Amino acid sequence: MKKNLSVLILLIFLSPVETESVGRKYAPEEGTFDRRKRIVIQPICRLVKETIVPGDVVCEYKSQKRGEKNKEIYLGAPGNTCQKQITCPKK
Repeated sequence: MKKNLSVLILLIFLSPVETESVGRKYAPEEGTFDRRKRIVIQPICRLVKETIVPGDVVCEYKSQKRGEKNKEIYLGAPGNTCQKQITCPKK
């Protein structure tokens, strides 16, 4: 009797049991994006020159990457000022 009982208890512990876990699941839900995969490091451009033209402000930025030309951004308003540092715009 003791042998049968110990074998039965052993089988209960060794048999796989399908239960739904309670708590946080780390898999992203369907239809949403996983924030851990969305980290993108973009190069930074620094201000070189700010030119005020009648009716416009032109900002010239230099990229951190070597060999790239300076990028010009037209703000379109004489009251605006250029930021000292921005993420580089794409071509």
